[in-house]
Amino acid sequence: MNLRPIALGLLAATLSLGLAASDLPDLGDSSLANLPPHEEKRIADMTARELRRSGEVLDDVEVSDYLNQLGYKLVSASHENRTQFRFFPLLSPSINAWAVPGGVIGVNTGLIVLAQHESELAAVLAHEIAHVTQHHYARMVESQKGAGIVSLGTLALAILAASRGSGDAPFAAVAASQGYQTQRYLDFSRDFEREADRVGMQTLQAAGFDIRAMPTFFDRMQKFYRNVDNGAFAFLRTHPVTGERISDSEARAAQQPYRQWPDSMDFLLVRERARVLQLGAQAALAHYAGTTSQKKYADEAAQQYGYALALLQAGRHEAAWERLSLAQKALPSGHAMLAALGGNIRLAQARYDDAAALFRSGLASYPSATALQYGEIDVNLRQGQWEQAIKLTEQALGLRSGDPGLHKRLAQAYEQLKQTGPAHRALAEYYALLDEPSAALQQLQIARRAGGDFYQMSAIEARMRELRAQLAEASKHGMGPGEQQPAP
Repeated sequence: MNLRPIALGLLAATLSLGLAASDLPDLGDSSLANLPPHEEKRIADMTARELRRSGEVLDDVEVSDYLNQLGYKLVSASHENRTQFRFFPLLSPSINAWAVPGGVIGVNTGLIVLAQHESELAAVLAHEIAHVTQHHYARMVESQKGAGIVSLGTLALAILAASRGSGDAPFAAVAASQGYQTQRYLDFSRDFEREADRVGMQTLQAAGFDIRAMPTFFDRMQKFYRNVDNGAFAFLRTHPVTGERISDSEARAAQQPYRQWPDSMDFLLVRERARVLQLGAQAALAHYAGTTSQKKYADEAAQQYGYALALLQAGRHEAAWERLSLAQKALPSGHAMLAALGGNIRLAQARYDDAAALFRSGLASYPSATALQYGEIDVNLRQGQWEQAIKLTEQALGLRSGDPGLHKRLAQAYEQLKQTGPAHRALAEYYALLDEPSAALQQLQIARRAGGDFYQMSAIEARMRELRAQLAEASKHGMGPGEQQPAP
């Protein structure tokens, strides 16, 4: 996993936070005075931006939507309403998850695939959410005042360096420069692991999940790690699991009545989707050929779905359709992900009428499914029906104005119609939603040069003022890499 861009971004945060810390007011809690909410948000925004720039974020709306839905189910149960959490799936076989102050949480596909039950994945997310809600990083900074590391940026970078586990130069440079003190931070973080376990288990229980999943999953990871220490279990390097922690968690779980939480079909299908995307088509085909022929699976519909997806990625469209039919037979109640896969198989076959009918039928049953909305628009884009694509996209934006994928599709349709101004305005919103205000401003400058009526030009000018104000605010604390303001 290449986190070099994140390293550079957090180094910038390190410098600016170090300068600002001495000027912060006393807010009552000295740890929060060292890292107040607006500074946490700035670290989170920078991390999210650098994550996207790194190219390591999995660009898959179904995995991302599920992860955020699960994450916010847990956040709601934690009664945390001050932090805007964001959950990012990362395409990596390494078993890892991590949190950054301000609510950015990264989850590798390797962890999703390893989880045997939804409660296990929820347990890891609840643990990471607890690190944020309990302000563990700010409390580390407070505890080590004057001891060498004075900024959260450096601490977050050190944690990410440990999760990386290899000699990436920017990480290694920071770790070497901080030396023993960096290790003291990481050692001290272990004192918060038990608290994250305790608070995370409370969140799990409030959300209705199986609290026994936390010690069970951690124990299984620890045993696998002992037997196969191949660097895959990065989570255990930054979240050291001890027998004492597992015993404490088991004791807390034993105090509660047993409640089994059945795995949702969302989880079962997303886990197979993550497996296919992680393995690649050919390795996934070999995997499913074995599991389906020997019936080594807990849920047939999910296995046949994964097999169908792998066949689609391998270009074997008819075979993919046959496997999807088996999945639908095993799950007669249906599911949005099965409907989306069916539409995408027909779209790949250029059977546009069939694809459109499948996406429309799916939306009738699952109107909020983003993948189905994308699919219906994509059929029109593939057929060159630009006006209809614009109509459908603008309808969807009326419900989800903050969806960058919709703005990108809108820009594509306008571009094909040679409508330069609207195309670049749509691209500007796409970049703005990815927290790239400089790139958004450049698109608006092109849109302004393309001209338009009074209302269009007024809207462009107003949006440019908003973005310039955003850049000016960022410049007060030091810009991130590449965030240079464009010419007026």
